[in-house]
Amino acid sequence: MMGKFAKYAGALGLAAFTVSCTHHDANPMYQDDYDVSEVEYGKDEAHEGLIHIQSAGHYTYVGTNKVNANKKEMPAMKVKFDYDFSIGEHEVTQAEYASVMGGEPAPGCENLPIANVTFGDMVMYANNRSKLEGYDTVYTFTAVDYDSLHHVNGFENFVFNPEVDGYRLPTEAEWIFAASHGWDVSDGWNLTNSGEQAHDVCSKARNNLGICDMAGNLAEWVSDWLGYFKDTTVTNFVGAPDGGSLGERVLKGGSFKHSVARTNLHSRLDTYTVISKNRDNYVGGRIAFGKIEKPVWMAADGSTSSSIMKSLVKASTLKKKLGTLRAKMAFVNRLTDNLVYMNFNESSFTVKEIKDSLGIKVRHPDISPDGEWVAFSTGGEGISGKSELYVRRLNLAGTDLVKLDVESAAIPRFQVTDAGDTVIVYVTTADVNTDSEFFKTTSTWQVPFSGGKFGTPEKLFDGNYHGGVSPDGKLAVTGARILRARIQHEESYTDTVWFDSVQACNASLSQDGTKRTLFLDFAKRNGPGREFVGKDYGVHERMFVADSTGNLLQSVGAPGDLAFDHTEWINGKNLAVASVYDVNGSHTKLVLIDLQDSSVTDLVKGDELWDPCLRVLNVNLPEDEKFLNLDSAGVYMTATSDITTRIMKIKMEYFWQYREVTEVAVIGSSRSFSGLDPTAVTSHFTINLAYSAEDLTATNFFVSNYILPLMPKLKAVVITLDYDRWFVKDENWKAWFGDIPGYRYDENHDFWKDGVPKSMLNLTRSAMTPDDEESYTFGYNNGLYHSESEGWVDENPEVSWDVNWYRNNPDAYAYNREKLVAILKAAKEKGILVIGAVFPQSPYYVKKNVWGRYGLTLDHTKEIQDDMKSLQEEYGNFIIFDEYKDGVNDYVYEDFSNEDHLGLQGAVKVAERLDSLLMKELDP
Repeated sequence: MMGKFAKYAGALGLAAFTVSCTHHDANPMYQDDYDVSEVEYGKDEAHEGLIHIQSAGHYTYVGTNKVNANKKEMPAMKVKFDYDFSIGEHEVTQAEYASVMGGEPAPGCENLPIANVTFGDMVMYANNRSKLEGYDTVYTFTAVDYDSLHHVNGFENFVFNPEVDGYRLPTEAEWIFAASHGWDVSDGWNLTNSGEQAHDVCSKARNNLGICDMAGNLAEWVSDWLGYFKDTTVTNFVGAPDGGSLGERVLKGGSFKHSVARTNLHSRLDTYTVISKNRDNYVGGRIAFGKIEKPVWMAADGSTSSSIMKSLVKASTLKKKLGTLRAKMAFVNRLTDNLVYMNFNESSFTVKEIKDSLGIKVRHPDISPDGEWVAFSTGGEGISGKSELYVRRLNLAGTDLVKLDVESAAIPRFQVTDAGDTVIVYVTTADVNTDSEFFKTTSTWQVPFSGGKFGTPEKLFDGNYHGGVSPDGKLAVTGARILRARIQHEESYTDTVWFDSVQACNASLSQDGTKRTLFLDFAKRNGPGREFVGKDYGVHERMFVADSTGNLLQSVGAPGDLAFDHTEWINGKNLAVASVYDVNGSHTKLVLIDLQDSSVTDLVKGDELWDPCLRVLNVNLPEDEKFLNLDSAGVYMTATSDITTRIMKIKMEYFWQYREVTEVAVIGSSRSFSGLDPTAVTSHFTINLAYSAEDLTATNFFVSNYILPLMPKLKAVVITLDYDRWFVKDENWKAWFGDIPGYRYDENHDFWKDGVPKSMLNLTRSAMTPDDEESYTFGYNNGLYHSESEGWVDENPEVSWDVNWYRNNPDAYAYNREKLVAILKAAKEKGILVIGAVFPQSPYYVKKNVWGRYGLTLDHTKEIQDDMKSLQEEYGNFIIFDEYKDGVNDYVYEDFSNEDHLGLQGAVKVAERLDSLLMKELDP
């Protein structure tokens, strides 16, 4: 439908048009169920190359209710707009990209869309264009990770700030809204008409808003993290707060290599998982402009939020301050009263909220010395009445919740006794301490905590000393309105008031032996605080430190116009953590305070962040292993590690945990990672050490240096025979693993062939690690990838490599054959069986006269299969376990997760058949 001209004079001076569209109330099942009424649009004269759309008051749908759609694209969710935006009339061209980022497009390619760009590349383009034109940047981050070709792999502390008026990528909802006006796949560049290459932008017809190439040419990055939808209506939807365990992103619009059937408005996936570092010759993007003042994110559980909590600190900065990244922080989101935590040993510094269905109000969390548990009360400092005390595991589910069975307990603090026992010190009430008679009716207690259970509570003394008790029990402090101290002498004790009885609060007693007390005051005129500082200041604008007798030692000022709250020591460090609040009383950030130089470092931002506790986790090595370098031993990933290295970090934990009992080790590419469930192998203890995109170079490395020499009970190794991927020649190994400290350290110690340190498992576990969700997804059932069975997609699977690579690049096959032979020889010397697994792929590949996802003609495949049979005859320890059988097998649609990977159901089927083979070969 053509737009009609309308006289419209907006603030941008736009030439505007109007489109009349069909209205449908039902959620969309097909692609004609999207739009509403009339939409005014026009060329955005202030932002070259963009179309301005007056979307306010209109809506669209993300997702679909179409039968057999991918679960990540269901259900249909209505999205309303209360703002207008501008979007690129075409994909960013090579000329446009070069004008902002530098360089020159290839001659004659100026109008081709820029391709082979990562999500981060497009973010940098948008930010740089904002800077060039005098706008603030929409995307912020603390560091950039580049690959060897200077593409952006990812960012540290990446934040999308939709309320900023600048250039950005469109949201998925914006993209669909713009694309749905005149959507016509048949008139886009796709697999049927493109010659499998990109074409100049706008060489096909524009849609009804004057926008080109939304139904083809290149697939396009949008700004959203991939999340799930809900059958509801959301206004100003901007995606998920994060990308889940994999850091998944969204691609829209099909491309020159996608079929018409796979190009639709709701599609947001690709053949393989879409993550920020992906780049392909069929992926590009277009930009948008316009702030979203009231953005809404939707979490995986369907809950929505108008703001998100985000880390602000660089890993390098935090490590310099703490001396390690083995640390965790817990705090309270006062908007929800939920417990929130961060594991700084996770690469992403993700902020995680434990969403408690029990409705328990969280106050004053404290993390256990081992970092596994968190205690909290329902009563906070200065609040009267009864309080309950709970402990739960510090994980996203908040499992193993236990309640202390006493009348009232508040402000818990973990301690370790001289005997090495873990106890929790608490008080009977968090009430104020100004009334001495009432204060005497309160008391301080401790209760043992071990194995997720409480012991018997023991009273320590009268008075609610919730600022803490020293490890030797000789000093206790409390600071709810006045700064009281209990000093234990040999035969008696003194109950005293420090700081001239002036109002004070937020007391925290150090646990490092110095017996220093942190606290805040109310800036009394002519009071001890102002006298010590020597100048005026406001309430809570300075943090004070007193010695073991109450004498002031130091004062640190809050940054800018902010004030401190909820000050707490960081264990064993000359550091403190606190919240800060602004003139409106909003606690918008948590900060780290360095008492060495009085510097204040931002840690995390949000709307109402209270009661922080930051626990540094210490690693205690036995005397004979003190030589181990904590910055190298067991460090199998870094803060900038990509997905493959993070997967393998989890697998190395499994390796060190089970190496002495493992009988069968599975290793190879993502086909074995997702396609073989080790827990379904019942005859022999099995673990899955495979990772995505693994090649035979990497397989040979792990088999030769870890699996064969360090698994004393090993009987068999299962490797992946990816015939169609044997064009790969060590392209990834050095880039992904060459600079990882743990592997270099193992190599420098001859891979521990003379003896494995007993601490290797603990060091690996305590080193930087993926987050909880990644650990679950990548480590499910002893190393299986938790990949839901979604089917093999369609009857026209894509081929992602040269079908004739075997003929055109014979050296590649020879290279991989050499690696396979090396594995067979090394295993034979150890008497170990090698099982070469050929995993099923979509049967529709063979029907296209192609063997698999990465090509091979059927004739070339036959040559490889014959060669493998000759190796089987030559090496008696080699068995080919072919479950593909050139597409003639009993694996069904529901067994697959995509064209060339099995899901959970198929992975069990493979494992059960492997189990039968193992019993036949190993236990005749």
